[in-house]
Amino acid sequence: MEIKKQYRPEIEGLRIIAALLVAIYHIWMMRVSGGVDVFFVVSGFLITTSLLSKYARDGYVKFSTFILGLLKRLLPNALMVLIFVTVAGYFILPEVRHFDTMKEIIASLFYYENWQLAVIGTDYLDQTNEKSPVQHFWAMSIQGQFYVIWFLIVSLTILIFNKTKFAFKKIFFTILAVLFATSLAYSIYLTAVNQPWAYFDTRTRVWEFAVGGLLMLFIFKIRLPGIISTMMGWIGLVGLISTGLLLDVEGSFPSYVALWPVMAAVFVMLAGQNPTRFGVEKFLGSRAMVKLGGLSYGLYLWHWPLLSFYYVIFNTKDVSVIHGIAIILLALGLSFLSTNLIENPINRYISKNNFTLKAFRPIFALVVTLVIAVGAWFGISQYQSSATANLAGSSEYPGVMVNVEGFDQTSFEEKDPIPAMSEVKEDKEESYTNGCQQGIDEAEVELCEYGDVENPEYIVAVVGGSKSTHWTSPVKVFAEEDNIKVLNVTKSGCRFSLDPVSAEDCNEWNENVVQKLVEADVDAVITLADIARPDETEVPQGYLDQFNRLEENGIEVLAVRDTPYFNEDIPECITAKGADHEDCSVQTDAVYPTPSAWDKLENPPENVHYVDYHEYFCEEDTCGPIIGNVIGYYDHDHMTKTFAESFAPILREDLMKVLES
Repeated sequence: MEIKKQYRPEIEGLRIIAALLVAIYHIWMMRVSGGVDVFFVVSGFLITTSLLSKYARDGYVKFSTFILGLLKRLLPNALMVLIFVTVAGYFILPEVRHFDTMKEIIASLFYYENWQLAVIGTDYLDQTNEKSPVQHFWAMSIQGQFYVIWFLIVSLTILIFNKTKFAFKKIFFTILAVLFATSLAYSIYLTAVNQPWAYFDTRTRVWEFAVGGLLMLFIFKIRLPGIISTMMGWIGLVGLISTGLLLDVEGSFPSYVALWPVMAAVFVMLAGQNPTRFGVEKFLGSRAMVKLGGLSYGLYLWHWPLLSFYYVIFNTKDVSVIHGIAIILLALGLSFLSTNLIENPINRYISKNNFTLKAFRPIFALVVTLVIAVGAWFGISQYQSSATANLAGSSEYPGVMVNVEGFDQTSFEEKDPIPAMSEVKEDKEESYTNGCQQGIDEAEVELCEYGDVENPEYIVAVVGGSKSTHWTSPVKVFAEEDNIKVLNVTKSGCRFSLDPVSAEDCNEWNENVVQKLVEADVDAVITLADIARPDETEVPQGYLDQFNRLEENGIEVLAVRDTPYFNEDIPECITAKGADHEDCSVQTDAVYPTPSAWDKLENPPENVHYVDYHEYFCEEDTCGPIIGNVIGYYDHDHMTKTFAESFAPILREDLMKVLES
């Protein structure tokens, strides 16, 4: 098998255009640019060329040599950026973002950042959420995973070829064609069902790499007339630049929409294979563009942390033209320095020492430096949080009990709130993190047991979505003492309702959950009674339908009025503006109108015992972020575990009335 391997200067120019587009769209537009998709196509083309060339030359491909070669090219710059973010992030980022940033740095180091972002439900295009300074490593993670996948595909092709003697290229083409079709189909499906997850899912992106691989198989055989080649190249470049301007990318990417930038890259590369006097390859392959292309990887890596830190330092999401240009120039400068002072010397050292383990000592040193830096950051954060870890529930940190009639207000004084800002984002009911909170796409109903699981007098289930889950925490406080088995039966983004939603897994879960509760011999269910949003003025009929199903099976319900919804992420707002800022509160009547949605019901289900705790959450006019020296929420509307547990005496009294009735 003969594989042509030739230098393609226009690819370097295409790379810098793609990197600049990513930076420009991030800085000023916060839209998908198509630049990352170009990187995927180019990577598919180049890595296919590399692997097949090695096989054609040696008759085999060796995993260790392949991986070490990739590490040599990818890690030096990436590690420098991660070390920079670790050190600078400690001093620049708000304390509330420290722990999440540390987790994402580790995810980026080990090339699973895309899955980390998918799991936590990051919306790449949502400007209201604070972005991690290493969030852009999602693309590098997919690329790293792709390299391993591609090695396995080539190895499988070699195995089939040796066993069957079918033509090697036909085998490889068939595998890539199947990958392309299945991955694109899955991308279209998942984008329609759950776009934020689809954006980061490796499986929805494999087809883009496959396009590059398929192009490599045929590009040397394609001959285009001069006029066609010239037009195709410039159309490809203009099409790429216009991706974010012409396409409605929000909520529809990647799916079939990504075909636009992918095919734009294909057009440019086909034109480069058929050069003409006025072709796009003349521009992209010029000396200046090639030199800049050598900085494209570094530009991509550096621009995003600089932009993230800019947001924090200047407390704004609006970047002026001058400041944006400065960010790009600084990113190019740092790329030049890290490439020439770190990456190139390390690569020369590795090549000089013939790819032995000894040769990779500089990279190991960078990894150790990063691990030490992250470890030190984590240690400092843990030390700061441990100082307040045992204060919850004390008279100085009563949480909602401060609003209970009879509480001694005269001796109460405001103190620095708990949990510590470095820990507040992680202060969640453990069901969120131990697998008991079912995720998206999980339709089977699962039950987790807490409290008195051996010989309970009562069995109580907390049922619904994530805003039901935080009520598990206070029940667990008294469950063993009161001989209660607590079942956590919750699913992210899935309210306890028979109203149909777009997520079929949620509909299926809701159809089956009551039967599971009956089989578990549940005495009572704790769930939400309504939705605390201005546009939700009635109890959803789907809630009532579920309550009626429970009544038919003799199960009582403690229906809790929903927790308030804030316009801003509470920890972020407290850090940036202070707890007393009006943006960190919400008007009481905006989330808790009178009468409540439940009180307006003419014939409420007889098995439902409604409780309204809004007076514990709010004062007469406003609902604040801190109550009884405890931070109430770790985001817009989910209670911190510390705050939720302060409800234990109140919830206990109401629940026991239901169980003993």
